[in-house]
Amino acid sequence: MAKRCRFVFNRKAFSEQILKNETLRSRMRDAAETAVTDSRCMVRDHDGANRSGVAILCPSAVEAAHGTLEDTLGRMRV
Repeated sequence: MAKRCRFVFNRKAFSEQILKNETLRSRMRDAAETAVTDSRCMVRDHDGANRSGVAILCPSAVEAAHGTLEDTLGRMRV
């Protein structure tokens, strides 16, 4: 049986280097904009207090009928 292990992160450094990293965010935004091919979907930046990121928004009816989000996520390359 494997032994349990524990990871300890420096929360402030992790937040600055990973969660709020502007380089990662710009790469994700570029990849999302390239992957979105349906004009009914949009890419939005999220700059929150705890983390930053990119959101891909698509109407649920379009997603249900065409699988647009699934296709978009499949095309993303970072």
